[in-house]
Amino acid sequence: MRPLASVISFFAIVLCSSPSAVAQERLFVDITEGEISALTLSVPDTTSNVVVEQQGAVDAGIALARILRADLATDPFFQILALPSIRGGDDRTLLRQASIRGTQALVVGRARRAGDGSLLYECAYHDVFSGEREVAREFRVPPHQWRRLAHKCADLVVAHATGYSGHFDTRFALISSGPDDPASPRRVIGIDFDGANKTILSDERELVSMPRLSPDHRSLLFLRFNPELPELTQIDLRTGAKQTLRLPAGLPSAPRFSPDGRSLLLALSQAGSTDIYEYELATGETTRLTATTGIDTSPSYSPDGTKVVFESDRSGQPQLYVMQRDGRGQNRISFGSAHGSPAWSPDGRLIVFVSYTAGSARIGVMAPDGSGSRLISEGPYDEDPVWAPSGRAIAFQRSPSEGGAPALFVVDVNGRLLTSVPLTSPSSEPDWSEILP
Repeated sequence: MRPLASVISFFAIVLCSSPSAVAQERLFVDITEGEISALTLSVPDTTSNVVVEQQGAVDAGIALARILRADLATDPFFQILALPSIRGGDDRTLLRQASIRGTQALVVGRARRAGDGSLLYECAYHDVFSGEREVAREFRVPPHQWRRLAHKCADLVVAHATGYSGHFDTRFALISSGPDDPASPRRVIGIDFDGANKTILSDERELVSMPRLSPDHRSLLFLRFNPELPELTQIDLRTGAKQTLRLPAGLPSAPRFSPDGRSLLLALSQAGSTDIYEYELATGETTRLTATTGIDTSPSYSPDGTKVVFESDRSGQPQLYVMQRDGRGQNRISFGSAHGSPAWSPDGRLIVFVSYTAGSARIGVMAPDGSGSRLISEGPYDEDPVWAPSGRAIAFQRSPSEGGAPALFVVDVNGRLLTSVPLTSPSSEPDWSEILP
């Protein structure tokens, strides 16, 4: 693990890439229908003259192929087929082996070191039937970020095969209670999509909660508990500088950045009532959006920034409501069992939520008008859902019971494939970054 000062570059690297020609006829996964047939795909090991550190010195080509296979295996639209071990082989040999195996698509990655010491990775996607190399791109990163090369290749494969963006070259910010001891201090940590490259993003002496990454990757917001009242603290990830936001008196919670990163939504508790406010980061101007008895909380902007979904118990139990950004037109969209923790999808088509019933909590999605509500997780206690930037997956925390030690999971938006993120400590309250620059 690295201290905060060494984290900054991870959120600010600009990658160089150069696209090549794409074949006019190609395999394409149609993911608009309810039933899909997975695309069979192979990613062979390829040797290089570059060594990376991964529990010992490992050939970069082989290490990156393993990460690439693991990434794509978490996507329900691909079925990964192994190829016989061919270390090195040219494309023609690899295509012949893929054809014998019955693979539809072949992804070949080749690593090399640039003259300036950075790592280069050429990611090429082949249609096995036609033998065509349909798309290829070369990515460049500093040596210590070598794992990102596989994540960026996986994003390229998803975009080419499905027409949708990937979500692999991303980071999570979440709360961790320590390496192995649930009783150790809570801290904000950052991890890659696959749980690697853990970094500490908050002072270990602080009690923290509710981390949020800004859309531009430049800052982190979280709730910090001091001896008096909790404060919203913002950290500049480039410099490590901290500032406490000057809010009206009260207990802040549930912050959420606007799509353009210029403002926040948050809940503020005052005199027995909790309402939703908007806070302008540049000016500190605060606008109250709700004014009802009870608790209004967990606000989330629509992707165009014109509407807000939130949770309110004004009807007697928590339910979901949608309003205009200025607070007008507050309409209830959920009914039946209790609903909470809503978040709007990046494409605006769905709202994710938590459905609470006796002794359980499960993740669900619905349309912004409340129609089409369905559950996509099975509990027993699933909470704090957050969207992938692709809009095709949702991360959340799962506990064996209410108050139990949580772990981080990712599920696709249709609930077909559930994946655990390998972490050694209890992990909760995730936030999912945009694709890294």
